[in-house]
Amino acid sequence: MKKGTLKTIIILVCLLFINIEAAQAGLVSKFKIYIRHEFPDYQLVYFVSVILFLSFLSYIVFTPVNIGKEKWAWLKYYTYNPNRHDYQSKREMVQKISGILKNSDFSDRAHS
Repeated sequence: MKKGTLKTIIILVCLLFINIEAAQAGLVSKFKIYIRHEFPDYQLVYFVSVILFLSFLSYIVFTPVNIGKEKWAWLKYYTYNPNRHDYQSKREMVQKISGILKNSDFSDRAHS
């Protein structure tokens, strides 16, 4: 590359950065004016503090409690894996309860 071309590219890049800075300064000042117009006095500070307080409160209320050595309670909250041993034991428990209810239903009919 020639020296003249390199100087031109450097000058154009510098002018581009100056333009971007000027545009950003204009946008930031317009944004500040808009915020001051929409939220007079300390209304924006109050609004942000209330939002932060409510988000912290909702975090406290909706965060599950870890029991024992559980570290990732949310990850196991909505999991479903039919291949696990827990599923089989639950199925056996339901069958036992079903059998008990069927037997008690027959004994109730016999007494009536």
